[in-house]
Amino acid sequence: MRLSLSTKVFLGFLALLVTFALLAFFSVLQIRAMAADLRTIKDGHIALARLTARLETHQKNRSRYLDRGMEEHDLRNKELVLSSALHYFSEVTQSTLQELKDAAEQQMKRPTSRGVASKASFYRGVLDRVSRMSILHRRLDELTAEILDRVTHGKPLDDALVELEAVEKSVNAQTFALNNLINDEMDAAVHRAEEDERAAVWSVVVMTFVALLIGLVLSIMSGRALAPINHLVRYARAISRGDYEQAVPAPKSDELVSLAEELRLMARSRKDREEELDKQAAELERAYRRVEELKRYHESIVRSLRTGVVVTDRDLRVTSTNRAAELHWGLGPDAVRGQPLSALPLAPALSERLGALEDLMAQGATFNAAAVPVGELLADVTVAPLESEKGDVLGLVVALEDVTEAVRTKEALIRSERLAAIGRMSAHVTHEIRNPLSSIGLNAEMLEDLATDAANEGEAEAARTLCRAIVREVDRLSAITDEYLRFARLPRPEPRRQDVGELLSSIEAFVRRDCAAAGVTVSVNLPGEPLIVEMDPDQIRQAVLNLVRNGKESMPEGGALTLGARLEGEDAPDAPPQLVIFVRDAGVGIPEAHLDRIFDPFYSTKLTGTGLGLALTQQIITEHGGTLEVSSEVGAGTEFRVVLPARQPAKITVLSDDVEPAPRAAS
Repeated sequence: MRLSLSTKVFLGFLALLVTFALLAFFSVLQIRAMAADLRTIKDGHIALARLTARLETHQKNRSRYLDRGMEEHDLRNKELVLSSALHYFSEVTQSTLQELKDAAEQQMKRPTSRGVASKASFYRGVLDRVSRMSILHRRLDELTAEILDRVTHGKPLDDALVELEAVEKSVNAQTFALNNLINDEMDAAVHRAEEDERAAVWSVVVMTFVALLIGLVLSIMSGRALAPINHLVRYARAISRGDYEQAVPAPKSDELVSLAEELRLMARSRKDREEELDKQAAELERAYRRVEELKRYHESIVRSLRTGVVVTDRDLRVTSTNRAAELHWGLGPDAVRGQPLSALPLAPALSERLGALEDLMAQGATFNAAAVPVGELLADVTVAPLESEKGDVLGLVVALEDVTEAVRTKEALIRSERLAAIGRMSAHVTHEIRNPLSSIGLNAEMLEDLATDAANEGEAEAARTLCRAIVREVDRLSAITDEYLRFARLPRPEPRRQDVGELLSSIEAFVRRDCAAAGVTVSVNLPGEPLIVEMDPDQIRQAVLNLVRNGKESMPEGGALTLGARLEGEDAPDAPPQLVIFVRDAGVGIPEAHLDRIFDPFYSTKLTGTGLGLALTQQIITEHGGTLEVSSEVGAGTEFRVVLPARQPAKITVLSDDVEPAPRAAS
């Protein structure tokens, strides 16, 4: 059986001298006091310091996650981080506080040989701090839950964040105070142990002078026996500072070996715990980075779509748009973010097609609308709900696909098919009417010849009048059938170089007398440089004459009619120049309701005419690869524009001489 250090010293003094017995007795008391201090340090102060350090680590991690959650811009990520901080750190913090409380209460119940009042005061102070911190942490949990609720419902956070910061400061202050309290008490316990050590050493020294060599031997033995305590104290202090690299002292005494082993286990446990926390923090950091990468990947996909995408929140305010929405539809994120969906250009037409936008989100279904007008473009619009994982509607996703060209191409195809059908019908009608008209005209001429030989001059004149009326009407019908025939059998253009100014001037000279008789003055407005263009002059002449005739007939009381030509788009780097021939009148104008139909065959707002003039004109311009445009204001007049692109069959060449010719005009 191995004797303890105190027993060995006591027996040695008892065997030698009464003096040594007294010394042994005193030494035992001192050693027991030191052992009690060490047990207090091991079982009480170090355990409390370890729990306090763990609590401080939880508090720092919690604060860091709250800050990260508030910095997160994505709503779902923010909710995820705040929810994790609330549930995880609330549980581990309260668990650590309970361990602190249990440890302090257990130490209060343990008997002690000295310092009962100071010990009770210390542990009451610890319990008081723990109680305050528990209340503050519950308040932190309440504030975190409140902030999470406000983030979820889009409420302001300023007051809650201010209070949260204040409570965190209070928690940090209480933790700091608890650390100081424990460290001060630990230092006091170590100090007491050191005082006991010094007292024992001095006792041995004094007795050594009395007992000479025996006292010296006992002093050396005591010094050797107590020396490992300092190493253990320093090791305990290093652990409290988080320094785990120092070697564990290896005392020979059973008591000190046990204490050293406990200190080693405590250091390893604390180190493992901190490594686990660091590992969890690293895993959360990696998960956060993966979420960020996935978010950027999805945003890149949406940004690369050719379909415009607009995303709103629950309040139907725009939260984001992709690149196609910005470039094609003018819905840049900086311009429309935060704006209500109803303020966007597509909202009126979308509401007209699908109903109130608020109702669309409430129904939670996908809606489609074809050819919705958005400014000057047409878009197929799809409106779908933006849902969370739980199926809650977070907003709307509006997708816009440009179908302007497709719709216009379809309309042009339908118009071409209709014109082709009308052309075939016109050819048939012309063929069926023209032969009877020829027969009627021939018979009317024969009747006129017979009327010349009539006995009564009056009857003959009447017969001739009737015959002339028949011939006149036949001529009119023949002209109509010729117009039908031209429409039905319009030949392909035969382009050749033509001076546009000469063409317009010849047209002005041709219609001048007829227009003057109707009170219409005709003028020609041309640029200073001649415009030489490849075109079929006969067909373009026919088209412009139709426009001039239409303008003259729109001014029954007379007015001004202007012909002109100009070159547009010469400076445009990405488009060829265009020749524009315009015919402008000051007539009654065309109502807006009729503008979409004036180029339809057989449609006319006049009592006379076939309704083929503008249709034939448009067909001629289309065959030349151009377009026919019109703008009109009721009571102010109408302007027709013949637009011929340079890189179509009508090729534009601008010629210039060394001497600039004077502007040409005719009236």
